Amino acid sequence: MSITSVPDAIFVRALGQVCLRYRKERGISQQTFADSVGMDLSNYQYIEHGQNPRGDMSNPQMKTLLAIARGFQVPLNVMMNDAWETATSKL
Repeated sequence: MSITSVPDAIFVRALGQVCLRYRKERGISQQTFADSVGMDLSNYQYIEHGQNPRGDMSNPQMKTLLAIARGFQVPLNVMMNDAWETATSKL
């Protein structure tokens, strides 16, 4: 499989893993982080898990991704690149 053909579900799970890692590195809870960026806790949890309770892949809006990146104080492209590297390491 080519690196350019990472399945969406793998990338979304990798993005969740990156968010989890960033949050744990900062030593904050999901609730604290969600509150700090103005998100509902359950919506943030869906992103970290890569799926919602129905098992559908999470699909955050761009404004949500921007808020999360700002909340972690990293540029969005860095967060997405970390997710891409995480995803491709699983192939």
